[in-house]
Amino acid sequence: MPEQTELVDLVKSLVERVHALEDVQELNRLRAELPRRINEGQWDRVGELFSHSAHLDYQHLGQASGRAAIQEYFASLPGLIQQDKPDSQLLVKQFVHGHEVELSGDRATGVSFFEERVVFDDESAMVAGRFSDTYVREDDRWLFVRIELDLYWVLPHHEGLVRKTPSAKG
Repeated sequence: MPEQTELVDLVKSLVERVHALEDVQELNRLRAELPRRINEGQWDRVGELFSHSAHLDYQHLGQASGRAAIQEYFASLPGLIQQDKPDSQLLVKQFVHGHEVELSGDRATGVSFFEERVVFDDESAMVAGRFSDTYVREDDRWLFVRIELDLYWVLPHHEGLVRKTPSAKG
């Protein structure tokens, strides 16, 4: 009965592949949920997406370890962004794309790129960079266990992305 054995192996393989696809889909949802909460002004709910032992490294913008500290960090982030313009209305919109995931059992890694607009009353900035994430499945739910930010640029919108050529001496 080699045919039956082949069929059993095929079904097992297909089940494993479906589970992997479901995991990737859940990780894509998780990665999208973080900027969604930021975009909706739910800064105080971002920490729910992290494991208790998580670590956040946003370079010069700060680091935090543990869900509670990460929660505090995100809740205070609008104030940090606004510190140079305290009387200004703040609007932050972040867009993440190009999310690639690699699975390894109950752990996974992901890389995504982002663009962000930070708008004050009288000026705005363009922000871009890359997130390198590590995920863990806890209690049948995927969570961030680490996020590292690699910031590409923060530019005032009116300057745009231009290369300035050196002026000719002469």
